[in-house]
Amino acid sequence: MAWYGNAILTLLADCSRTKQELADALGIKPPAVCDACKRLRANGYVQWHNGYWNITDKGRQMLASGQPLKSGPGKGNSPARGRSTLRAKAWRAMRMLEGFSLDDLLTMLCDGSEGDPSRNLTDYLRALVAAGYLMPLPRRGNGRHPQRYRLRRDRYTGPDAPAWNKPERTLTDPNTGEVFRIPRKRDSMEEVPHA
Repeated sequence: MAWYGNAILTLLADCSRTKQELADALGIKPPAVCDACKRLRANGYVQWHNGYWNITDKGRQMLASGQPLKSGPGKGNSPARGRSTLRAKAWRAMRMLEGFSLDDLLTMLCDGSEGDPSRNLTDYLRALVAAGYLMPLPRRGNGRHPQRYRLRRDRYTGPDAPAWNKPERTLTDPNTGEVFRIPRKRDSMEEVPHA
C-alpha cells in the first residue's frame, strides 16, 4: 500500500476532514486512509475527534520541517527503497548521464543476477516520465534507435531514488515526500521500448 502520510497532513493543515473526505481528495479507498491515519496517530501527528481527523501541533511542526514522513515497511506493500536495488542504481546513473537509453542502463548496471531487469527498468522509466522526472530526447537518425532520456534538472530532488509501487500505481519521492498517481493509460506517457 502506498504511503499517504505527507498528503494527509497537508490536507488536514487547512481543516479537519472525515475519512471519506480524505479518501475522495486523495483518490484512494477509505481503508487506505484509515491505515495511514492510524500510523500518523501512533506518532502523534493526527488525532480523531467527533468523526473528524485533525492535525496536531506535532503534525504541523513535522509538515513545516519539510522532512518526508516514513511509514515503515508493510510486507509486500512497500516499494523497494534500498540503495543497492536496480532502480536505485539507475537513479544514480541518471543523475550522472547527460542522456541515456534503457539499453545504456541495462549495459551499465546489470550483471546477470537480476530477475527481468528490462521489464523492471522499463516500468520505472515509464513512471519517471509520467511524473515529469525524465524528459524524452529526440530520436536520432531514422527512428530505429532506442529512445533516449535525460533527467530534468528541476526534478532532481535528492540522492534517494523515487520509489515505484506498480500495484498501487504510485511513485513516491523520499526526498520530498511527494506521491504521484500514475495513470494506467499508456497513451498519456511516452512509450519505453523493451531491449
